[in-house]
Amino acid sequence: MSGGTVTCAKGITYKQQGEFMLTDKKDVSEKRVPIESTKAIVFFVGGAGDKEKYYFSGTFGNAQDAQTAFDPRTLCLKELGQYRSEWLGYNEVRGKKDIQKFVLDVIPYKSCPVYIVGHSLGGWNGAHLSKIMSDWGYKIKMLITLDPVGEGALVWLGSDIYRETPTPVAEQWINVKAMPTKKDQSDSVAEFGEKWRVSGGPAINVTMDTNHYNAVAMLTRPIAGAKSAGDIMYESIMKEFP
Repeated sequence: MSGGTVTCAKGITYKQQGEFMLTDKKDVSEKRVPIESTKAIVFFVGGAGDKEKYYFSGTFGNAQDAQTAFDPRTLCLKELGQYRSEWLGYNEVRGKKDIQKFVLDVIPYKSCPVYIVGHSLGGWNGAHLSKIMSDWGYKIKMLITLDPVGEGALVWLGSDIYRETPTPVAEQWINVKAMPTKKDQSDSVAEFGEKWRVSGGPAINVTMDTNHYNAVAMLTRPIAGAKSAGDIMYESIMKEFP
């Protein structure tokens, strides 16, 4: 197998995937079978009004802000075609048709490591997505739920979310609950939708003094020693490069 290494701007060297050389006994020409190069896909799933209007409010782009905060760390990998991220609305990860269109069609091969970062209603539907995809044989490396919302009957009636409480399946699950000392309008909206009371399951389950809308803070502020949820996800992604 041929291959090589690439050194990024920061001086970090990564191994590149090569190609197998296959030659039939009766065929003197060389055959090349490309190896899938993508090593990680992150889905940033937003909540109500994040990607499209929710009744008369939005759009806010809170999950997109989290994506924008995280992606520069993986720029070198992205340029090599080894990393990809997608910003989705919570309603785009519910139902087989939408999951196929917005999620599965993005994944190049079934064993590709998948990371799900869900905020608000996106945390609720993203947690459901982790179970659905795992049942279908996909590799969910990490689920990060940022102040997930969805337990309220009224929000279920008015939103495209699953009714049942999620039972996430991922190699690692991190949950961050916003508990601000000074509330704003986003916190009132989250309380109306009823936050998911996560009591067991996550490897890391913490509260943070920040407002509900602030997905960036929940992803980038320290939650385990000096490490943030984003740090932990980045380290997990880099383990795919021996």
